[in-house]
Amino acid sequence: MIRLYEWGVAADVRGGGRRVAPVGVTDQEQRAQDRMLDALRAVPEGITARGWVTVMSYAPSASGYQRYELTVRAERDASGALRLIAGGGRG
Repeated sequence: MIRLYEWGVAADVRGGGRRVAPVGVTDQEQRAQDRMLDALRAVPEGITARGWVTVMSYAPSASGYQRYELTVRAERDASGALRLIAGGGRG
């Protein structure tokens, strides 16, 4: 079975709603988590943001990848405080 890890960050943009960026895929869970945390830290001060890592597996019957589990998520408040939350929910 082939597993990949998708990561991303969504930030609350003043007056413009939510913005999702960046998003990426890697073959290692720790690398995905590190990139997600780096992206969260890059969000400008005063803006809240959330990040996530989701594991995907290849589904031959669907001829593609299916997201199936949120492995970790993180929240960063406007003060810059970061909180990591272990996942386990289905995506």
